[in-house]
Amino acid sequence: MHGGNIWEAKRLSSRPLSKILDFSASINPLGPPKAAIKAIVEGIRLVPPYPDPANSSLKKALSEFHGIPAGNILPANGSTELIYLIPRLIPRLFSPGKALIIEPAFGEYAKALALSGITSEGFVLSEDDGFRIDLAKLERRLAKGFSALFMANPANPTGVLYCEDEVLDIIRLCRRRGVMPVIDEAFIDFSGGSIMRQAVMSGAIVLRSMTKHYALAGLRLGYAVANKRIIDGLSRLVPPWSVNTLASLSGVASLADKAYIERTAEWLSVERDNLLKGLSSIEGLEPLPSSANYIMVKATARADAARLKESLFKKGILIRDLSAFNGLGPGFFRVAVLKRDANRRLVYMLREIMRD
Repeated sequence: MHGGNIWEAKRLSSRPLSKILDFSASINPLGPPKAAIKAIVEGIRLVPPYPDPANSSLKKALSEFHGIPAGNILPANGSTELIYLIPRLIPRLFSPGKALIIEPAFGEYAKALALSGITSEGFVLSEDDGFRIDLAKLERRLAKGFSALFMANPANPTGVLYCEDEVLDIIRLCRRRGVMPVIDEAFIDFSGGSIMRQAVMSGAIVLRSMTKHYALAGLRLGYAVANKRIIDGLSRLVPPWSVNTLASLSGVASLADKAYIERTAEWLSVERDNLLKGLSSIEGLEPLPSSANYIMVKATARADAARLKESLFKKGILIRDLSAFNGLGPGFFRVAVLKRDANRRLVYMLREIMRD
């Protein structure tokens, strides 16, 4: 139950992929960096041999880019692979027990924990509080006994961003309670404010994705940043050759493309604001402010997310229905920020549907 399943949309409709506007997956619409595309094309000759199991070039590039020792970085086949490995690490390095998930949240945290036999509970944030964490309430909940805490920053799907000091306060709270904090920064390249460097010393695990910001979702590439003990433990769980050669080459090239990074920041600052204004102009829709490359919207009128999703699908537009997320209801959905023409079409079609 993810967004971004354009293949299913193609099967269920008569439209070619080029005629489907996918707002359900929050991927950079600028496409991969030109440097990454060039690296992939030139790297085809390296497909026959096995990939470098140590990911030496990629780790070196990430180390230089972030100013973090290579020994504190673990590349993987997307950050989702790491989400499924971390629950296996918890009983090995930390006390076995329940995990707490800040919700609404990415559904794979709970699935991964359950697969490893770890019970999870949700710390469900309130719309009245702006879907923000109340530290005192969190401390009282953690006092009931947990081994790990999972949270995303920026939060997915709400788009709420916590500043570095706020995240570090949460990490310190976890340390006092003997809880391992897992901070998912899959979308932080769009907002800034990473606590990666602090994670090396704090005992937290920070997860990063290169598939969203650099538009490499089809290649699968992510990494973890943590202290050496945690990285060594995770390394023993990662399957051999987890990161394929083309993913590694594209990752190295993407990090070096500073112009692409600047262009993405310029695009997002303008188009997110434009889309937010467009959605706000539709009677019956209430978009929430976002620090990410997606916007969560609440339908306040008679429309619900399922109906809007179905109506838009008939027009070749995909959105993410959030009605099944803990803490949300039938009116909530999420849309990615795409290019201007696509965003305008979404706003136009939503306005037409809401008028019916």
